[in-house]
Amino acid sequence: MKAVIPVAGTGSRLRPFTLTMPKALIPVAGKPILGHILDKVVALDIQDVILIISPAGDAIKTYVEPYDLNVQYVVQQEALGIGHAIFQCRSLLDDEPILIILGDTIYPSDFSYLQDGLTTSAVGVKSLDGDLRRFGIVEVEKGRVTRLVEKPDHPQSNLVVAGVYYLNEPMRLIDCLDTMIRKTQTTRHEYQLTDALQMMIDQGITLTTFTVNEWHDCGTPDRLLEANRRLLDLKEDGGIGEIPGSVLIPPVAIAPDARIEASVIGPYVSISSHASVDRAVIRESIIGQEAHLKNCNLVGSIIGPHAVVSGQVKQIYVGTYSEMYI
Repeated sequence: MKAVIPVAGTGSRLRPFTLTMPKALIPVAGKPILGHILDKVVALDIQDVILIISPAGDAIKTYVEPYDLNVQYVVQQEALGIGHAIFQCRSLLDDEPILIILGDTIYPSDFSYLQDGLTTSAVGVKSLDGDLRRFGIVEVEKGRVTRLVEKPDHPQSNLVVAGVYYLNEPMRLIDCLDTMIRKTQTTRHEYQLTDALQMMIDQGITLTTFTVNEWHDCGTPDRLLEANRRLLDLKEDGGIGEIPGSVLIPPVAIAPDARIEASVIGPYVSISSHASVDRAVIRESIIGQEAHLKNCNLVGSIIGPHAVVSGQVKQIYVGTYSEMYI
């Protein structure tokens, strides 16, 4: 089985952070989003990985290099949707099953049952309540998917697409994507993966579902912080240690080479490599690598890499290399 991971998205809802770094490299609970995804791939004993990157994806290559994986890269020149991204991989696919994992989503769920494959192609789903209009919706009859709709105005099911897909006949998917692209068949101006899967269903191909108990879409700052809180909760030791002269309130994730002085850190704080925090109180926040904070009181904040913040602020989103003094 191969893993196919699209990480070419522009991450417009996560600006200013994504103006200078790929969305997949934004840190959550001590490592980039992509790091959490690759950990899941490694746990499934998958060795072959296809990463779909943007033309500015060199930072992705640098990050992935230490992993003991057979990685191939495909460049998506234009951001035309997930379906279009998967279609760019067509020359690297064959009859071998693939697992598609969206590159802005973190999965605490256990996928070990996928190691031996499924008897049919399947889409990961979860039953949710509330307003479901921002999700792909799955309708099922007698165990088989009958309809997939991307972000419908009036959802007819409470089963939502969880962003992970198993295809045991990937070339059938590629054929449908090829038809869509030749006919310029788009939804919301993009080539949707759900539309291609629906075309497969209409052709008589069986598509079933498997349950994803938990996943976190990291597409907005609020959801990013929510994922950070949840993943820190799952840390067995809470990431707690001792830093002389400072107080740590678990759960936290602090890089070993971060410098913390006379500060109160936590709960739910992630501090990346080579960051420095001096005389600050920080909770429920994500601090990027080599960021420098001094005399701050932060809550619910995201500080980008290399940013400098000094002064009494409560909540703030600061991009890479930005400076703020109050």
